[in-house]
Amino acid sequence: MTKEKKQKKQVNDSYDLSDKDEYSHDWGKFPPFHNESWYFNFIDRPNNVFLVTRLSYHMDKKKSLVLVLLIIDGKARVYFKEIPLEKMPANWEIDNKVKYYCVKPMKQWKIKFKNSQVDLDVNLEGRFPIFNSAAGTDPLAFLKEDNYTETEQVFAQMHYEQPMIATGTLILKKKGEVIETRTIKGFGHRDHSWGIRDWGGIDSWNWVVAQFEDETINFYKAEALGEVRQDGIIYSKGADNIRITNIEVSTKTKEDEKTPVSSTFIITDENGKKRTIESKTIFSQYLPLPSEKGLTEIYEQVAIFTYNGKEGDGISEYLSTTRD
Repeated sequence: MTKEKKQKKQVNDSYDLSDKDEYSHDWGKFPPFHNESWYFNFIDRPNNVFLVTRLSYHMDKKKSLVLVLLIIDGKARVYFKEIPLEKMPANWEIDNKVKYYCVKPMKQWKIKFKNSQVDLDVNLEGRFPIFNSAAGTDPLAFLKEDNYTETEQVFAQMHYEQPMIATGTLILKKKGEVIETRTIKGFGHRDHSWGIRDWGGIDSWNWVVAQFEDETINFYKAEALGEVRQDGIIYSKGADNIRITNIEVSTKTKEDEKTPVSSTFIITDENGKKRTIESKTIFSQYLPLPSEKGLTEIYEQVAIFTYNGKEGDGISEYLSTTRD
């Protein structure tokens, strides 16, 4: 199939993921607020080690942002770097501290993070297959002027997620000497999204990935411009995925009335079954994102989840925007 015919098929029918979609997308033309990002996390509670990292391309601003948040024994090591887009390494070996490797597209990634105190080498392998929440969406259509609604200028159009199994090694150092080595083993998660996304346009946001021994519950609920969007999936061993269609959220905060400490999520699936999931924060990282529209505040939280008599762990992410 020629490139022109393949592109026409995608525009007229749908966009089906391929291995190439693991990498960056360059269509030569991008609307304002076009953003492509790769997000990874893992939780190893026995070792008290948590990782959250995000690599993003901001096409309109012609820059890339790299964030690594490594939490060890309750202490966060934060790496942040802004790179001009034209200087972004094609192989994602960012520098001598941070490197990302797509080992097997749609199946396996490797992340390395190194500084004077730590040396992390972690492998993330798919625990369940990719879930494409935007299946049937035509991303090329959004490149056409006036072809998207005001709300669609806020949310990314393409988005897939995958629960992972994390294995690897964490070396702790002091004055150049190795003082401890921990063998990493736990559950993780990743997502990859691209399209128009204006963080400052989102009023509120909850994103949850709760990992249990035999299943992963993953969902989001967001509000922007008076419209609520919600979606999710329940991955289970030996069973078909079940779509989540409705999410109710009740959150308790600290005295500042902002920092979440626990939440109750009541989710309803496509079959009408309700499930109640409780979260309790064990680590919280505050990430402010100022923009011309106001202040967007993100709380990236490692949490313990309880559901149906089971205990698991994962990430509960909260976002809110205060307008100027």
